[in-house]
Amino acid sequence: MLAEIHGKISPDGSNLSERLEDQLTANVFGTLRYLPFHKGIQPLLSSAVFFSPATQTVFQKGLATQNDEFIGEKVTFWSKRERSEMDVWLELDHLTIGIEVKYHSLLSSDDQLEREAMDLLADKRQTPKFLLLLGKEPEVNMMAKRAIEERKLPSGVHFGYMSWQEVFMQLTHMQKDETLNEFERLMLKDLVALLRKKGFERFQGFQHLSYPIVDGSYFCFHSDEQFFHFDVSMIEKGRYYEFC
Repeated sequence: MLAEIHGKISPDGSNLSERLEDQLTANVFGTLRYLPFHKGIQPLLSSAVFFSPATQTVFQKGLATQNDEFIGEKVTFWSKRERSEMDVWLELDHLTIGIEVKYHSLLSSDDQLEREAMDLLADKRQTPKFLLLLGKEPEVNMMAKRAIEERKLPSGVHFGYMSWQEVFMQLTHMQKDETLNEFERLMLKDLVALLRKKGFERFQGFQHLSYPIVDGSYFCFHSDEQFFHFDVSMIEKGRYYEFC
């Protein structure tokens, strides 16, 4: 809805395949802004990673001291600034945060983060300025590390990153909040389902499988050769097996 309101998606949806990034941005952050701050956006932003412990402390303290429960009017999308267009812009009581969101694409140019950081720095609000890069693992980790190593970002703007996989984990954890009402819980449930559908759920291992474990009588290893034998006659179609 928000992506269409802001002109990112055409009324007939003809450019939808090109705007999946904008649609995902609107679906997640647009939904979270309807929730009380400490139940939605705050715990999500708490997963941001910074390259300095001091910066992490300032950021977490700023989130913790937010006064208003509902911050819908303090969250804007695709905010046009002098040098850039920020995907998500948050004006909290003690923090100004710009979020650059990536899904399938990489940065649009080598200086994209630099331009966004300069726009944050030019903002007249007297609060610490933070620029967050949100994307998929492991690409977002590499982009963030490269941005720090190149040292092109202006001083005065704190840079960090988040991953969609970690966002999924945070949303899953947020569902367990016993203070959620039925409407809040439903919104989070839908977001978790969406991100799971997008493939952002991390591999959790085989420990929760309900199928029986294949014991050692069905296979053997040969230490002097580069192969092992497995008796496939014992395998049942549709089940899962693990070598330990």
